[in-house]
Amino acid sequence: MKNKNEIEYYLKKYDLEKYMKKELLNKLFIKRFLKGEMIFSVEEESQIIYFFVEGKIKIYSAFHGNKEVVIEFCRPLQILGEVEYIQNKNINVNVEALTPCVVIGILREDFKKMIFQNDKLYELLLITVTDKLTDTMTHVLNYHQKPIEERVLEYLKEFENHNKIEKIRYLDMAGYLKISDRHLRKVLKEMSHKELIIKDGKKIELLKKKG
Repeated sequence: MKNKNEIEYYLKKYDLEKYMKKELLNKLFIKRFLKGEMIFSVEEESQIIYFFVEGKIKIYSAFHGNKEVVIEFCRPLQILGEVEYIQNKNINVNVEALTPCVVIGILREDFKKMIFQNDKLYELLLITVTDKLTDTMTHVLNYHQKPIEERVLEYLKEFENHNKIEKIRYLDMAGYLKISDRHLRKVLKEMSHKELIIKDGKKIELLKKKG
């Protein structure tokens, strides 16, 4: 009953009820992920579609010795696994919980029944895919026009917990920012001198601007 009530809460919160066939609502289930848990992993068999309804996630891929390449950070509402569903392929990105997360899941075979002759859900699926593409392109174009310090702060804020970031991975950060590790360390040193951050090894604290 608790699971059912929670599902109903999120369906209403994100206005998802109109996309669901009532006779298949019992196929939906709640799943929780702790901070640091993997929601999807590269090459995992695509068996579930998730409606991401609570928390914050990081989507990344891996190349050259499993070096992490961050693609984007996401908050609700997102559909996860929809691209793989459309392409009928295995998962092609890693999806990690940056905070405790809640998703509404539905098995792939049940999702096929849910979307069959369901124009509204088809439309939602198409909107989700095209929005992700548009948002990524807009983000890339706008992001790299910003000053490097602003870009660094935006990145750090995605990982902060009470203005602190533990065990920052500088190589991953440099890769996401499209700068060298040496350049990144120089920028962080300058930001420290400007009292924008306090850097202590792999720990960083974000400082509030004075005035």
